[in-house]
Parts: sequence; C-alpha cells; structure tokens
Amino acid sequence: MLVLLLALFGPGCKADQCQTLCASVARRLDACRDEWGATWEDLGAVSRADLRQTCQDELDIERGDWPARQIPEADAQCEDAAADLAAASCDELRALYLP
Repeated sequence: MLVLLLALFGPGCKADQCQTLCASVARRLDACRDEWGATWEDLGAVSRADLRQTCQDELDIERGDWPARQIPEADAQCEDAAADLAAASCDELRALYLP
C-alpha cells in the first residue's frame, strides 16, 4: 500500500525525497495512532521503524525496474506527496491506512 502512495504522489545532491517520505509517513501515522486507538499491527507493521523500513524496502524493489530518466520525476512526486502528507488530517490518513 505504501508503494501505491509513493507511486501516486529519486537520487541526486539533495536528500532522497521518496525515502524521506517513507520516514514522514511512519512519523505521521505514529502521531495519529493514539487518536485512532490503533496498533502498529493494524497498520501492517510491528513498529514505526518497521513501517518505515518496509516502505523503503518496497521502494527499492520498485526502483529496480525504473529507467534512470524516471527517478527525477518520482523524486518530485514524492516531494509533492510529502507536502500533501503534512497538510492531511489524521482523519484523512485514517481513511487511507485503516479499513
């Protein structure tokens, strides 16, 4: 599911925006979990670090199939998704991540 988010919403001199997004998603979900009364297991992980690492692992697998020219576009999409994530409410995130 995290890969889907990353695909909807690259390396160079700046930080890898998609890996940064993985960390941001994990941090935001952690901040909302108490409000939801949800556990990490409800989110398909055992911890915040596990959720971040799973996201990064899935990203690495996906990136293995991307042509080099696609990386900057994906990086820009991840940067946009990070802005959307920062603006999203816990209710909006709940609709995306919990059944």
